[in-house]
Amino acid sequence: MELRAEFLIPAISKTLKDVVLPALDDEHQVAQEQINLAIGFLNILAQQQPIQHAYDLDELNRHQLFASDLCTLLGLESTYGGIISRAKEISAEPGQAPETIVATTRQLRGAITAMMAQGHDRGDANLSKNLSGKINIFAHEQLARERAMTAPMGFETGAQAVPAIEEQLGV
Repeated sequence: MELRAEFLIPAISKTLKDVVLPALDDEHQVAQEQINLAIGFLNILAQQQPIQHAYDLDELNRHQLFASDLCTLLGLESTYGGIISRAKEISAEPGQAPETIVATTRQLRGAITAMMAQGHDRGDANLSKNLSGKINIFAHEQLARERAMTAPMGFETGAQAVPAIEEQLGV
């Protein structure tokens, strides 16, 4: 039996679409919607699986650069320099385990959140405005990638305006 995700995900999606969905009564609209949503997510997983590693590395790199920028701006190198250096090492070393990349990105998110809070806690209106502007730019880029990753589901009304995820990642 083939147990690799690239085989299982499309098989599960097909089973849900061809067997489970038609078996639901018309009265169960919510169940039908949820099965269609699950099918959509499975299809996205199958379609995006070949670029998931590139996506995760891109996310790690962007978080590392953003955290480094905040660290320098706020003078918090002694507090957050270690995780930023580790993230830089991980992104530079080929063959890193996906779990390591994702876990480090999560750590950087926590560090970014803490740095943002520490910056706002200083009570400097100009600094807070600067920090808010930086996080908005960072979030805009992240949202563009997430919109591109989920565009195949068909919920995105402006999907044609969102560059393809492969284009955004340079793959």
